[in-house]
Amino acid sequence: MNTAKLVVMLVLVLVVGIFAGSLGTRIYLRHEMQRPQADRRTSEEKINRILGRLAQDLKLDAGQQAEVRKIITATEARATGLKVLYEPELKDIYDRSFEKIGAKLNAEQKEQLQKRQEKFSARFNAMYFTSLKTARSGRPDMETISRLLSLDASRRADVSAILQDRNKREDLVIGKYQTMQRPDLTALERDLREVRAAAIKELSRVLTNEQLGHFKTDIGDY
Repeated sequence: MNTAKLVVMLVLVLVVGIFAGSLGTRIYLRHEMQRPQADRRTSEEKINRILGRLAQDLKLDAGQQAEVRKIITATEARATGLKVLYEPELKDIYDRSFEKIGAKLNAEQKEQLQKRQEKFSARFNAMYFTSLKTARSGRPDMETISRLLSLDASRRADVSAILQDRNKREDLVIGKYQTMQRPDLTALERDLREVRAAAIKELSRVLTNEQLGHFKTDIGDY
């Protein structure tokens, strides 16, 4: 959903909340609380489902299925990586909407709203960290990176060391925020961008401009 549609949706929700009172609030919150529960398919299940359909429709042999699985997995990871980039901003929009709704409620209603917001935030955060894991699981391995960039042995070792360091630093950042009761996802995304930017800077010292361009375009820094 693009930003314009999302803003329009939230404006409509707030209007309903204003004119319908607690009823509008309950409808909105019930939808947001139940939506994560309704979609229980994991990334792996989705990949298996897509692969199963392709294998049946296209009559793929075992070797083709293995190769197609790699492509589907990478595609799912990159799509999830793109979604992850926008989730902190989406969370901020939701939090502001809760705040605006709360301004229309009495003390008892505000207390109930706060409890629901905490449940929503916990589920949203859990989905966010799961999405991060999915995005990272689809990163190309060094064999693939080496082949795509035509790396010699020396550059392959340098790139491998840089990416391993990036992964370790990302793990530290994610671990820090994941243990927080109320993690700031915007701050988390900012810290991850800094780690990835530092890795790109290091890669620029060992790769040619052409190789670095291919890395950003074909491999990605998600």
